[in-house]
Amino acid sequence: MLAEMYKKRERLAYLFLGGTLVVALVFFFVTTPETSTEWIELLPLLFPIGLSVAVVLISRTHYKKVKDIEIPRSEKQLLDLKDIVIKKDAALIPRLLLFEKSGQYVGSVEIAKIPWWMYPFLIFASSLISLLPMTYKLASNDGTSEITFRKTGWLKQSEVEIFNKEQEKIGTYIQEELKALFNIKGVLYDEKEEELLSIKASGFSGSFSWNDQQGRRLAYFYNGIFPHEYTHLFRDTHNDIVELADDTADKDKVRLLAVIGFIFFTRIKQ
Repeated sequence: MLAEMYKKRERLAYLFLGGTLVVALVFFFVTTPETSTEWIELLPLLFPIGLSVAVVLISRTHYKKVKDIEIPRSEKQLLDLKDIVIKKDAALIPRLLLFEKSGQYVGSVEIAKIPWWMYPFLIFASSLISLLPMTYKLASNDGTSEITFRKTGWLKQSEVEIFNKEQEKIGTYIQEELKALFNIKGVLYDEKEEELLSIKASGFSGSFSWNDQQGRRLAYFYNGIFPHEYTHLFRDTHNDIVELADDTADKDKVRLLAVIGFIFFTRIKQ
């Protein structure tokens, strides 16, 4: 899956490069520059072309370095994991891929069902995801939906209903949106609407450390920190890894994973 991810990035970069070149050629033939000033005005077109070429070369290099490494799919369940590496998939429709530190593919966070009218928003303006009502799922590596969460609201407050594999509602997460750019704040409730956990994270980096009432750390993420010994697999300069307490009850872990999936997914930028 890692090799496939890098290969998909390369293909998307080729697609973007081709589109940029077509636009540049059409513009060139329609309004052929005649003066040095007009030629200089074309220089901004070199930036997306150069960026696309750079992404192609980098993705190709990463792909070559991992394509021959045998990495089986994980046999672990999402609830068994203590550390989860979260990577944005190279796809037109936003999706997050979940890995073990060893590179084994665990599953994904993706939109469960997409109405046809939402495709333009998701493809061209994925940052608008946080404004739209949406149902997401955390799926295992065989595509089975393990956790589902449904988001409603957007301007002042977002409400996320959390469902287990049997589609039983087991909790609700309410996030304040007005100041989420600077600090993400919310509250996680159980199925009886009793408060379980206060959620806080940096609006800029997404970093967080969540402790229960006894002071036990349930989940931790610090943007920019990644174990060096695993960078031979995860070769990007930006890798996200979330640590989870290994003695958390399954129902509580489902709730935590839903909140983590929601926060990471709504921070996707394209």
